[in-house]
Amino acid sequence: NGSPSQAAAPESLVMQIIVRRDLFDKEKWGVGPLMAQAAHAATAVLHETRERSETINYLADLKNMRKKRLTSHMYSVTQTTDASTLAKLSAALSSADPSPIPHHLWTEQPENVPTCVAIAPNRKEKPIRRALDKSSCRLWRSD
Repeated sequence: NGSPSQAAAPESLVMQIIVRRDLFDKEKWGVGPLMAQAAHAATAVLHETRERSETINYLADLKNMRKKRLTSHMYSVTQTTDASTLAKLSAALSSADPSPIPHHLWTEQPENVPTCVAIAPNRKEKPIRRALDKSSCRLWRSD
C-alpha cells in the first residue's frame, strides 16, 4: 500500500570491474592476462575495503555470488574504451558527491599501464551509475 513501514528491499550488492577494451582489441592482450588484471584489481579493492559493512556482507555468502541478479550478491564485468576513459572513471569515482566511491585503479607494473578499475561492493547508487555512464562503460562483450 506504499506506507513507510513497507519500504522496498535494498538493492542487491554488486561489485563492478571495468576493463580497458583497447588492450584486447588494439594491443592484442590475451583474455588470460586481462583476467589477471581484473583479479588483481578486485583483490586490491576487497582488501582495501575489508572493514566496510558492504564488503563484509558481500563476502559473507560466497556460494551465492553470481554474475546475474538471481541472488543478493553479484558482480559485473564492464568495458571502457581506453586509458583516458578509465582515468576519467577513476577521477569521477574519487570526486563523487557526497563522498568518494571506494575503488582501485589497477596499474600493471613495471610497464605502468592502467588496466582496470574495481569498485568496492555497493548497492549501485546513483553516483556510481552516473560515473559509469559518463565514462562510456558498458557490459563486456566477447564479440
